[in-house]
Amino acid sequence: MIQLQEHERLIQNGLTVEYDNRYNNLELIRWDKPMDHSQWGYYASFKIGAEWVDENEPLIVTAKRGMENIDFLGMFMTCFSSNLALDSFSEIYKIDIEKPPINAPALCGIVSPLIVVHFLSIVNRIKSIKRGYVHHSENLKKVKGHIKLLKNERVNIATKRFDRIFCEYDDYSTDIPENRLLKKALLFSEALINGMSKQHRLYPQIKFMISKILTKFDGVTDDVDIKSVGQIRSHKLFSEYAEAIRLAKIILKRFDYSINKASSFDDKVIPFTLDMSLLYEHYVYGLLSEAYQDKITYQFKGKTGYPDFLFKSRKYKAILDTKYIPKYQKQSLDNYVVRQLSGYSRDIPILKHLGYDDVNESSPLPSVPCVIIYPEEGTEMSNPFLNNDLSEFCSKPIAKLSMFYKLSIPVPTISR
Repeated sequence: MIQLQEHERLIQNGLTVEYDNRYNNLELIRWDKPMDHSQWGYYASFKIGAEWVDENEPLIVTAKRGMENIDFLGMFMTCFSSNLALDSFSEIYKIDIEKPPINAPALCGIVSPLIVVHFLSIVNRIKSIKRGYVHHSENLKKVKGHIKLLKNERVNIATKRFDRIFCEYDDYSTDIPENRLLKKALLFSEALINGMSKQHRLYPQIKFMISKILTKFDGVTDDVDIKSVGQIRSHKLFSEYAEAIRLAKIILKRFDYSINKASSFDDKVIPFTLDMSLLYEHYVYGLLSEAYQDKITYQFKGKTGYPDFLFKSRKYKAILDTKYIPKYQKQSLDNYVVRQLSGYSRDIPILKHLGYDDVNESSPLPSVPCVIIYPEEGTEMSNPFLNNDLSEFCSKPIAKLSMFYKLSIPVPTISR
């Protein structure tokens, strides 16, 4: 087993690992020469997770030093409080359900809650569940639909059950295969959440969410034929259903279709990768969105790129970018970061979006505050932006830089 932390260099038996093709298709490490290292080598990046190097050797990457106690469940819930596109969060993580699980105790509390909370947030956005025609074949007391003559003769006439008629009919109902699959996955999710520590601050909130969602499926059974799960599809027009069904299949397969396995934890995880940089970006967006709502624009397309956030109000305008780089708490900004945001502050499409309508290629440029948001471990989960003007966080510019500010937004942590 190979075990690293974010940004750590791959060293085995005290020796630097030279270029090797078997590492080239991995998500968690890459052949690189980072700016703060003098030598080429295989380095872990901003991603954590577990994957197979080959059939026998797994690779595990955990959070960087100083960030080991992150409350991932808290971060996930904050991410889903924003109005990002339904499929946007899927870019943050990848899982490989076809590969064998990996023994990784340090990661066991991440991937299952991640998938479950993602699934719950998607299903929660379904305003009303779909209806469809469900085919029934039943022995009834009165005719419904079409009489199956041959089967009726064999089942009823031959046995002298003259009070029964074997019929086939279609019923327009919510009890369709797609909804059955979703309800089954909801029950698995409920079992998993019940297996969590009830001391977690978000436990009551998630339990309430599951109960609320399950009421939508009151008329739906959870009878799902395992063999038919792979054949259940959703119409492309129903984006919520398509994503919810995808996640429901993952949940059921993750626990081998056994609800007893969902209610207990072990030290094995599905091979997965989680992009911490993107997770932090979405987390900060959830906080900004809650506090400032439509004053925040996410990844507006400019001439020079896509700044993470643009803030626009009548009194204040700013360009904000997240950098998952905790060292900024004690160290100065890297030059490439300053250049990147300086480019955004001269980008005419961005400036026009911020309300500088008269700006053009030859006019004087306005002075736009540029804010770098970086993480550190926090003691509790709260939103520092709530009930505060953004300008309050930008009172002390970085030395020798005009209109540049650093802003620490802690990630929630839990005690181990």
